[in-house]
Amino acid sequence: MSILTEHSLWYLPLCILLGAAYAIFLYLRNHDIDYDKRAKWTMPILRGLAVSLIAFLLLSPLMKHNVKEVDKPLLLVAVDNSESMVSTADSAYYRTEFPKQLQKLIEDFGDQYDIKTYLVGEQNQLQDGAQPSAVPFNGKTTNLSSLFDEVDNLYANHNIGAMVLVSDGIFNTGSNPQYAAERAKYPIYTVAAGDTSVQTDLLIADILHNRQTYLGNYFPVEIKVSATHLAGKKATLTVYKGDDEIFTKNIEIRGNQHFETVKFTLEADKKGMQKYQVELTPLDGEITHKNNTQTFFIEVVDQKEKIAIVYYAPHPDVGAIRQALELSDKYEVDVFAADAFNKNVNDYSLFILHQLPAKSAAGGNLLNQIRQSQTSILYILGSQSDLNTFNQLNAGMTISQSSQGGKTLFNESMPHFNENFLTFTFTEEARQMLKSYPPLTTFFGNYNTAVGTNVFLYQKINNVESNYPLVSFYQHNRTRIGVIAGTELWRWRMQNYLKTQDFEAFDEIINKMALYLAAKGDQSPFRVHAAELFSENTPVELSAEVYNESQELINTPDVRLKLTDGEGKEYTSQFSKQNNAYSLNLGKLPVGDYEWEATTTVGTATYTKSGHFSVQEILLESMNLVANHDLLRTMAKSTNGQYFGIREMDKVSKSILHNENIKPVVTYHKKYTPFLDSWIYLLAIVLLFGIEWFMRKWGGGY
Repeated sequence: MSILTEHSLWYLPLCILLGAAYAIFLYLRNHDIDYDKRAKWTMPILRGLAVSLIAFLLLSPLMKHNVKEVDKPLLLVAVDNSESMVSTADSAYYRTEFPKQLQKLIEDFGDQYDIKTYLVGEQNQLQDGAQPSAVPFNGKTTNLSSLFDEVDNLYANHNIGAMVLVSDGIFNTGSNPQYAAERAKYPIYTVAAGDTSVQTDLLIADILHNRQTYLGNYFPVEIKVSATHLAGKKATLTVYKGDDEIFTKNIEIRGNQHFETVKFTLEADKKGMQKYQVELTPLDGEITHKNNTQTFFIEVVDQKEKIAIVYYAPHPDVGAIRQALELSDKYEVDVFAADAFNKNVNDYSLFILHQLPAKSAAGGNLLNQIRQSQTSILYILGSQSDLNTFNQLNAGMTISQSSQGGKTLFNESMPHFNENFLTFTFTEEARQMLKSYPPLTTFFGNYNTAVGTNVFLYQKINNVESNYPLVSFYQHNRTRIGVIAGTELWRWRMQNYLKTQDFEAFDEIINKMALYLAAKGDQSPFRVHAAELFSENTPVELSAEVYNESQELINTPDVRLKLTDGEGKEYTSQFSKQNNAYSLNLGKLPVGDYEWEATTTVGTATYTKSGHFSVQEILLESMNLVANHDLLRTMAKSTNGQYFGIREMDKVSKSILHNENIKPVVTYHKKYTPFLDSWIYLLAIVLLFGIEWFMRKWGGGY
């Protein structure tokens, strides 16, 4: 320990001299009082020391000392919370005995570890205490890889000792957890739950169908039926639309491992979201009948919107956007080079202009035609874009370009979602995927937005969230305009596949943007936006807009909603006001069909909008009930952990406690404490004054 001050320690003799001078002056004035010899020396010394200590505080002294900190190993206990854990014959064990075994496991570690407990399913739920109060086993999906991603983000700088993962090894969303586990720098101790034997079951393994189709079309449907250990039995597959039976087929099960694909076509004879239900006759001996029924939805549109993608130069962004849009039957997509467009601009509902307007004159005449036709536009800005021309197009955004030595500078900007964005809704999966997308290449400069611009995504530059728009929407007169202020969108699509082995989130975002821009806008004063299909594990969200006579957004009037479920029960809610719009989160609703009616009053006029939506059941957890213990063995082996059976949980704690590589980390760091904060220092000053005062009083002084 040492003493430091903000001033030179050469001032210390002055502090002592000041204390001595004060004591001498005080006691020379009191020479007429007859103190004993010892008191005459002791009292001035006490007073001088006290004053010197007070004077020393004027130097702002600090005590420097080394502090020892012991960082206990972090032990992560993760329990698979999915429905598949309790869908087999030994479900009673997991409901009753397993929680006791889990509690004992955690208690065995005592206070030697910092324990964090997670429930893993469709989301990772960190429990308040080390021990979860209960494991409900109600997860509709299982994403084991997301657990390792969260650990990497939250505990990268912690002393992670080990992870205990209790799971059946079944995953149905996210990437393969084996690859995520291989990145772990800590051992994983896996505890294998579930049953690896093939169970007696008849199920609908999958349904393949179009997401959208055109009104009047006949669309194909393929239903994959699987049966195990039911040889010789018969079942009936029936497809219903509402209460009407529209298709049926008898299934003859041949062999203990029977698989059959049933193909047929259906007519899209009604506009909107159409619901179909597939049922298989339940058979005796099945482990569960829950997977004998599935529901699928197809959106029927009455006309296709034509979209033109026009590019300045070939770029992988063009292919990525085209692939995303062509998956939907809502759109007919044409692609043109800027100087090769030879169609009528009025035939299209949306133009996607990649790096146009360009620095060259390419596409200049086409751009004028598009603007005169008041067709919606989505600008994608890149290194070949002419910002001077773009800034004059009333796109809701302008960019003051910065350059250095005549060279244009660029940023790498990651997407950051605007929580106040209400123009359209999209799934939570897509929202979470946005967080992992790589950066786009954007212009380095100052970004300004016009009044009324609705920012969808902001730019996150060097992990700093800025207020610069990355994706925004604006309406000029009757033209809807979107701007993506960067290129390399194709990387988003590739990252999507790397994370989930599909492109669904990227495709959803592109299609939602196109749907909003290409739609023939509702010009009524009251507009409500609501999807027609939700999953049971996602909240139901609606948004609304109210316009005054000048077509300006307002949110003065209240907007009310009446919701009616399939049994005729009615519920009422009120939209929340956010910025100039409205939003309503109904939370997670039970599976079923719902009718809604929204009402508002502007002045003396009352406006009403109505619609319907369905909440779809998720059956992923009942599709595969065969535990994957090989995956758990591999994860443990690749991280120098250990594999245990569910009945060997008592051995887990012993193995971890005997692992010499899991130990506390001791660190030392310097700590500076002001003398003014030290109660001992202040107590010494008080005692010096107190003893001196007592001696003076005892000797007859004042």
